[in-house]
Amino acid sequence: MSYNLKRLSGYLLTLLTLLTAACNRQGTHKAVVKPPKPLSFKSIAGVNFIEVRRRVASGLSFDEHGFEAEPSYKITFLTNDSASVYSPDKKAFINFLVFLEPDSIFNVARSYFKMKHMSKDSLVLQVLEVQGDTLHMKHSLVYMTFYSDNYLKNVLHTDAQTLGKPDKRDTLFIQKKAAIANKFPDSAFAARQPVTLRSLSSLLTLDRVNVKPDMSNNYDASDYYMNPEFNITINKAYEDFSYSFWVCVDDKGRITFYQSVDYIMPEYRESTIKTIKGIINGYLKAYMAATPGTTLGIKHTSMIILNVVGKK
Repeated sequence: MSYNLKRLSGYLLTLLTLLTAACNRQGTHKAVVKPPKPLSFKSIAGVNFIEVRRRVASGLSFDEHGFEAEPSYKITFLTNDSASVYSPDKKAFINFLVFLEPDSIFNVARSYFKMKHMSKDSLVLQVLEVQGDTLHMKHSLVYMTFYSDNYLKNVLHTDAQTLGKPDKRDTLFIQKKAAIANKFPDSAFAARQPVTLRSLSSLLTLDRVNVKPDMSNNYDASDYYMNPEFNITINKAYEDFSYSFWVCVDDKGRITFYQSVDYIMPEYRESTIKTIKGIINGYLKAYMAATPGTTLGIKHTSMIILNVVGKK
């Protein structure tokens, strides 16, 4: 199911009109069609909520690609049209306008959510995927659970950090995926603690491309481990070159070519891949060491991007 934000209100109004007209035509069999109750935050205004659990549709903390649905949100609804949201970047709460949509959908801090449950003790939100001006419900498979400060401290007597940790089911899931990925590199998945690289020669310098959580990515820095990227420079190379490519790093730290980041014309594909593999075997394996990535302490095959520049 998808929602076009510009048309959603119009669709609901048209539907109600048609249903009402149909009922009126049936004489004694009239039915009253009640419009959906609009979402209101008045009953929870001023209550401080902190996210204690984030899960994908399977109920796990991790999806098939290695993405961890990690709780990090803090929110207080001030009125029906404003909320205070904690900014990890600013380390402070920032006030945002709240835009209400039909069907318990709302926008705050540049994100769309659907309210699934609301009380003074807890909230459950569905994170909505947005493409252009359309919400794609079938792709919106992440759910956030919040508890109020009072409920955590005075009823559960615990904290959000304790409740937010991955559980035994997550460990079993990662163990199974790791065993498959270590045997079949095509099944590699992102490591929550990604691969690290270390130069073994003064001829090779490298740096990790950083991903900073800020307003531009809704404070989501998951690309840091989902798509780890390194810039590498090799001095005194046999010639000047520049290539960007994906490599697999297995559970032993061994590096193998996977695919080019850039499109390669068919007539140059074989020779280009041969050159890249030569760079990996001739320079990278000799000049640097890789430590495999891990998830929940389990080593497994994962992929990283290398931007390699050679200078004569």
